[in-house]
Amino acid sequence: MATESHRGGTSLSRLFGAGVGVVFLVFNLWSFRQNYLLKNSGTTTQGTVVSTNMMRRKGGIAYNVEYGFDVAGQHYEGTGQTTSSAFLKLRPGGAIAIRYVSSSPSISETSDMSHNNVSLFLIGLLGIPISLFILGVNLRGERLPAQYSQKQVLNPVIDTAPIELPNGISGIAYTMYPVSDMKRARKFYEQELGLKVAQDYGGKWVEYYLWDNCFAIATITGDDLKSTAKAGGSIAFEVNDVDAFVSQLRKKGIQIKLEPFSTPVCRMAVIVDTEGNALTLHHRHKA
Repeated sequence: MATESHRGGTSLSRLFGAGVGVVFLVFNLWSFRQNYLLKNSGTTTQGTVVSTNMMRRKGGIAYNVEYGFDVAGQHYEGTGQTTSSAFLKLRPGGAIAIRYVSSSPSISETSDMSHNNVSLFLIGLLGIPISLFILGVNLRGERLPAQYSQKQVLNPVIDTAPIELPNGISGIAYTMYPVSDMKRARKFYEQELGLKVAQDYGGKWVEYYLWDNCFAIATITGDDLKSTAKAGGSIAFEVNDVDAFVSQLRKKGIQIKLEPFSTPVCRMAVIVDTEGNALTLHHRHKA
């Protein structure tokens, strides 16, 4: 009985596996049909952006857009992905190129991400065959080869332990541009570029949050940093402990331009790289 159970598995497990295979097969057949129709009978029209959003994934960021368009007096809506460059230009109510199926306008996608040939190839070569394989294995109750059936155990120390960097750089805290006229600069960034204010510290330091980064404009930089087309702005690296990091750099002979100091929201210091550029070290206080 034990041998038979190992060879075929339990009835419930095989039934579940077969169900997964059916779901994958139906999904891949449906996707193949949609992409085939878009490739062979797709038509391009102008739609209207409803909303945009981003989703962080393991492989990067997905730039999503919801849109609407009209065909023969009927209104249709859809969602799709777009490129990062196109995403930055999209605004709710603005125009966007849409590709749709003439016989079934509910099947649509954004024109700049039309990838029907690639999708057809991947679904036809991988998606459908893999779905059939999963379905067949579970219906026949076949035993997978030992090298695939053995449970893979990760070494909890080597494979999963996080890399410890107690005082290392963990990201970019902000990028700052000096301005000489805050009112004029804010009009440019907010009205012309469409940025939304996230924080305003007394009209002297204004922050705009762009996804997971912060862009700031400031009038409190002093004579060392002036607004100019030749110099640009400055960057601040986020660290876990400004004082400890500065102490480490000092021992290595790194020039410290401005010793650690505190503001109501953060602690900072300024160092100088080998080329003479000033770099800010930053740690935001926890709320």
